[in-house]
Amino acid sequence: MKPQEAGTAAPEGAQAPKGSVRLGNYLKRLRAGYGYSLRRVEERARAVGGEIDNSQLSRYEKGICYPSFDKLRVLASVFNVSIQAFSDVVDLEAYEALKPAEGEPNELVERGHAALQRGDMGLAFACYERAIELLEREPGRDGRDETIGWARISLATALARLSKLSLAEQEIRNALRATPRPAPSFEAHALLALANIHADQGDLLLAELEAGRAYDRARSEPSEPLAAQALHTLGRVLAQRHQEEAAIERYRQAVELYEAARNDYESTRVRINIGLCYAGLGKLREAIRLLREALARAQASGYRRLEAQALSTLGEAYYRQGARAQASACFRQSDGIAGASDPRYPDLLFVNAFYEWRMAIEDRHPTRERIAFGRLKALRSSLERRFPEVEAFDAYVERGRRNG
Repeated sequence: MKPQEAGTAAPEGAQAPKGSVRLGNYLKRLRAGYGYSLRRVEERARAVGGEIDNSQLSRYEKGICYPSFDKLRVLASVFNVSIQAFSDVVDLEAYEALKPAEGEPNELVERGHAALQRGDMGLAFACYERAIELLEREPGRDGRDETIGWARISLATALARLSKLSLAEQEIRNALRATPRPAPSFEAHALLALANIHADQGDLLLAELEAGRAYDRARSEPSEPLAAQALHTLGRVLAQRHQEEAAIERYRQAVELYEAARNDYESTRVRINIGLCYAGLGKLREAIRLLREALARAQASGYRRLEAQALSTLGEAYYRQGARAQASACFRQSDGIAGASDPRYPDLLFVNAFYEWRMAIEDRHPTRERIAFGRLKALRSSLERRFPEVEAFDAYVERGRRNG
């Protein structure tokens, strides 16, 4: 049901639905960031061809009612954000109940890191956000405090893995703006976070520039863990450009540095990427061997997200090899983990459904094809990330529209 806007009557006997406190706070922060009064937003709304009464905006900010889609479109123009960002903000209310009631900020950040490694993105987000709330209340701190900035970068990482890319980018840019003279390591981590978001969005040139700048800072520090992350991101950019051999070289350098820093999670993640590169080169036996090793590491350490990712990537390698039964088994196992997680991993579910759809088409099985296509359509709306399976599906849908 579409949320009702203030000023419209609810059906007799029905209670008008409330708005969103989280969305209201987000609108208030946007307005404060521009230095606008309620009246000024009303004027800016008219300037972009819309109408928002200042009393309406006050009710939105207090969470009394939801804006209609038309009002959200006007507010998006006024504040130069996407309408998707508003939807993402409301989605995040699902994690409000996960916020720890107790804990010191540093402890909460560490709990967030642990949740991120387990693949529990919702809890990681809740821990980071709670840490920021507590830090902002501490006497003597203000928005320019670098400690808060570090927490915001961690929050942005969780948001990106929840597929809230626009919000993640806003968090990083806010952290950089609020830290006029950041330490080199802080700036490098922020650049890397931006690089990964831009790689997700398909802007590989910008991602490469940011990751390269971060790598230069890591070498000047020097910081091996930071250099590992930069090499990891540079490898990812090369892989997305289908320069697999160069990507493998960067990935192997990253693995060495991650293992020297005893970062088993990221080392395992890169090993999955190396396996995918070998599959892209057509070296399928080596790809399958590497992916099985990465899968075993993820299972032994309890890395649920990486286990699901390794299974999905292994399924793709088997598909390329023509081993349909093994491919389907891997996709089903990956679905069992990705679909049961809270929150789910929609990117992996999409990849799995994409290859099931492809196999159904090739097998000329219309029922399986329709089921897989329906899953892809349902999952597509929740994905901001750009990756080959998304682009192939979008191109197919666009061709269908053009052909009527």
